[in-house]
Formats: sequence, structure tokens, C-alpha cells
Amino acid sequence: MEQSYRLLNSPEAKAFNLSLEPKASYDIYNTGRFGLGCLMAKRLTQQGARFISVTTEYEPFMGFDTHENGHTRMVDMKKMIDAPIAQLVLDLEQSGHLDRTLIIVASEFSRDMMVEGKPGLKVQEQVDQPDVLHDLKFYGMHRHFTDAGSVLLFGGGIKKGFLYGKTADERPCKTIENPVRIEQLHQTIYHCLGIPEETQVEIEQRPFYTTPDGKGKPILDLLSSNA
Repeated sequence: MEQSYRLLNSPEAKAFNLSLEPKASYDIYNTGRFGLGCLMAKRLTQQGARFISVTTEYEPFMGFDTHENGHTRMVDMKKMIDAPIAQLVLDLEQSGHLDRTLIIVASEFSRDMMVEGKPGLKVQEQVDQPDVLHDLKFYGMHRHFTDAGSVLLFGGGIKKGFLYGKTADERPCKTIENPVRIEQLHQTIYHCLGIPEETQVEIEQRPFYTTPDGKGKPILDLLSSNA
């Protein structure tokens, strides 16, 4: 409680007051709760915050779900995230914070872009898709991208405009080039933070490493030559 009181009475507390943001900037971020969360993240970063998480859940994204009307619904959902994320990157670059700030955009899982009901494919509880699609509900993105997923990384020594890895064009859309396991992603993040892979903390007299057994290796191809 004392720490909270000190924060609320500190000069840095103004970062939480979004009304201080210039209108032109505020309007770009104001696509909903997620967009304003990105604006808050920018302001907190510029005030020295070291870790910030902007979450979505389902409510801010109108139920971020593409079981039906997927192709049209995704257009509106992308409008909620594209501009705020892009502006966050641009603002941090302009203010000189991007090189020392790592922005990570990730989701629970991915979905592929294929329409459910592919001819000849029999899946349990598959949508009964007619021969002629006359209703938007049949244009869904129903299938979990179970064998692969995508993560966006900006700043923090990551190469700009760089694509790493490739997924198959057909289901199960698994990774077919440069697979990255989650622990490798973690170690790449730790590497950007300057934390060696053998770093450990002792909990209940047992060492816990930042990567499995302290032997994880970062994906150096993701990093710029200056990182």
C-alpha cells in the first residue's frame, strides 16, 4: 500500500492520465480497450516502466472468435490492433526507446485461413457446409493452428522486416522450415535482455533455469548485427 501511495503521488503517475495525450495521437490509439492499452504502454515505457502487459481477453475484442463469419469479422478485429501496434512501434522509435524495448505480440493459438468443410475431409463435429456458400456464417476459420503459431517481435535488437520460418500450405499447417520451440523463443527474449541461458534461481533448494537445464540457445538469426 505504501508503494502504491508513493506511485500515485509521484511525477511518473501522469503516465496513467491519457487525457494528457495530444488528440491526434490519442485518436490513432483509440480503437478500443486494446488500443488504449497500447497507448498506456507507450506512456509507461517513456516513464521508465520495465515490464508491461497489454492483454485482450474476449470482451475488448467483441469476442475475438472466428468460428463463424470469420473472414468478415477478422477485418474489424484487425482494425482494433493494427494501428495501435504500428503507432506504438513508431512512437517508441521516435522517442529513442525502441532499441532498448522489446515488443512481443502473441496469442493463445492461431487459426488457419482455410474455410471449414474442405471436400473429402471428415472431422468430428465439422460444420455442415453446403455446396454453395450463401450465408456468412459458413465463412469461418474454425481450425486451431495446432502445429504452428506466429509471434511478432519489434525493437530490442530484433531485425526489422524479417520473416523467420515457414508453415505448410495444407493442414495441419505445421512448420516446415526453421522450427522454433517455445524455450528457444524464451531464450531469445532473455538474450535480448542480457540474461545468460545458465541463469538460475534457487527455489526450495532446487535450481530453476531460464531455459531447460540452463542449456537453451537463442535464435541469433533473429537479431540485428548490433544486438
